[in-house]
Order: sequence, then C-alpha cells, then structure tokens
Amino acid sequence: MNTSLVSCLLLLIFSWSAAGQSNPSHKNAKDIDPLALQIVKAAVDPIKDAQAYSFRVLVSRDELGTNDQIITTFNTAEITLQHPNKLHIRFRGRGEPVELFFDGSGKTVLYSPSAKFYTTVSSPTGIDATLDAIAKRGVTVAARNFLESDPYRSLTDALTTAYAVGTVDLFGQKVYHLAFTEPGAEWQLWVVGEKSPTVKRLEVIDKSKPHNPRVTIDFLDWNFSPTIRNDMFTFSKPADAREINMLKQAGPGDAK
Repeated sequence: MNTSLVSCLLLLIFSWSAAGQSNPSHKNAKDIDPLALQIVKAAVDPIKDAQAYSFRVLVSRDELGTNDQIITTFNTAEITLQHPNKLHIRFRGRGEPVELFFDGSGKTVLYSPSAKFYTTVSSPTGIDATLDAIAKRGVTVAARNFLESDPYRSLTDALTTAYAVGTVDLFGQKVYHLAFTEPGAEWQLWVVGEKSPTVKRLEVIDKSKPHNPRVTIDFLDWNFSPTIRNDMFTFSKPADAREINMLKQAGPGDAK
C-alpha cells in the first residue's frame, strides 16, 4: 500500500517549469519582442497582486513507453493560493487522489484521502522556497510559475527569444499567441481577453530529453475572489490516517 501512495505522489510530477535553471537577463538578448513581454505581464500581474486566487488545470504530458513510443497521460488539479504563504492543491491522476496542504507553518502535507496515507515534508514558511523543497523530494507542482511570488519574473528571466506570433478570434474571444525559447526548452503561451487578460494554455517542449517530450497545461476557471475556508490549507489528520515515509531526497544529478 505504501508503494501505491508513493506512486500517487509521483504523479504530481506532471509539469515542466517554464523557467529554466539558468538566469540570464533578457534585457540584452537580441530576439525579445517587447509586445510579448507586455502581454505576459498584463496576464500575470493580477496573479501577483491578488490576495487570493484559484484555478483548475488539465495537463497532458508525453511519457516514453517501453517500446520508445510517446504515450500521452492526463492529470487534473484544483489549486487555491492565499498570499503570502498558503496553498492547497487537489490532484487527480492515474492513481489515488492526492491533496497538498501548506499553511505557512514550516511543513507541507501530502494526503491520499482514499488510501488514508499521508506524508509530511519539512519546508520553509514561504511558498517559493516550499516549492523548491518539495521539488527536491520529487514533487513538482503543476503550473509552478503561476504560484510563485513573482510569476512574471519566473516566466521571463531565462528567456533567449520571445515573439508575439499573432492574434486570432476563438469562440468570440481574442486569443494572443506567444512563443518563447530558453536554455533547454521552447514554450508557447495563449492569453485570452483584452480588458482582463488571463492565461489559457501553456505548452512546453523539453529539448534536453530524448524525443523532446511535450507538456500542455490548459487553465480553467480563474477566480481572483475565491471562497476561502478556514481549514482549507491546514491538514487535519483523520483518526484512521497513517503516516508514511516521504520520497528520498533528490541528488544534484537527479532530474528535476
């Protein structure tokens, strides 16, 4: 049963962060279109400025099968964040449902309500550092760039190119199509709405891995005035829940 939950937790590793490891300034890069950056900033600044927000994601992720064929898997997550340091994620993938609780108290809890197992990770009190801490344990949260304290910086600091591909009317909405590259990856962003732009889709191609696997994240139901329950971010241990050991610490050479 412990192996089953660990597998569930591993399914949280379903997104590749759009920001790479290196951190060059994009100010001196040759192929940065200011319009592309302006659109990104307009879409993510409300995230940075919101007291709290929530959204859902549908994630499709390429994985390499045993016969070297690309297999596409799907996962969903419901995410609620309250600034400065509270986060709750309800995740559903191929295994058991998993919930993540972080209330700024210095620990993150991952809990499978159906299996009645939970595991605790010591983490800093801030969300950025907590995301780093659990990533070292093998848990990379979907759409991480949009959960950090400065989403714009997270998305743009490592850029080598940025282009505004163009716009198209889709279902009565204007959609801005943007394309970017950075060390080891290329990614695209689709932003909808003119008066209140929001991110609709993120697509990342990992150029550092064989077959260049692709991750696509569709963003749904952005809400910048969500209903926040008092107990949403704090794990209340059920009487029949059992704690298990967390995943091993990732080494310097381990994949992100």
